Amino acid sequence: MLVELKNGETFNGHLVNCDNWMNLTLREVIQTSPEGDRFWRLPECYIRGNTIKYLRVPDEIIEMVKEDAIRQRQAASGGNRGRK
Repeated sequence: MLVELKNGETFNGHLVNCDNWMNLTLREVIQTSPEGDRFWRLPECYIRGNTIKYLRVPDEIIEMVKEDAIRQRQAASGGNRGRK
């Protein structure tokens, strides 16, 4: 996922954790300077939620979450319990 901060820095990596304050932990991260001319590879980074300006989540991840929510609702309702 891509994370852009209010100061212009961007971080691109795999989301490992997110809490209620939108604090993120990313792994295998590429950090880009605000000017876009410098790059750093980080094994892991922590981003404080109140510094985040923008998040970009890949479309396939959004679809997976939607499908999972549908499956959970169906399981909770008992899957129509044999009704036709």
